[in-house]
Amino acid sequence: MVHSFGSRTSGVDGSSEGGRINTISIPGALVIYGVALLGRLQRTNPKLKMSVAPVLVDGIWNLELSYQGDAPPAGAPQRWHGHGVVLKKVEPPPPPPPPPPAQAPPKKSG
Repeated sequence: MVHSFGSRTSGVDGSSEGGRINTISIPGALVIYGVALLGRLQRTNPKLKMSVAPVLVDGIWNLELSYQGDAPPAGAPQRWHGHGVVLKKVEPPPPPPPPPPAQAPPKKSG
């Protein structure tokens, strides 16, 4: 008889507490995988702005890799740790509006 010690992995395969990624929360696990994907891609694309997020496509969890630039990141895989990678080009945010013109302080009469 196996007794659980408060962890979903205790007694399952001999892993220690916290030794496995909790795949019950797929979006949470994808965030962890996404951080590793970003780290790998930023080494080969240091000037490219990228972000990653879990996204549900046709009922299947994927990683959405958003990037700013003309071309997708070099070396971006179609799959990462068994999950699909969806590339999404995003436009850079518009520049902030210019500050209003400065007004001259009122003259004192006196």
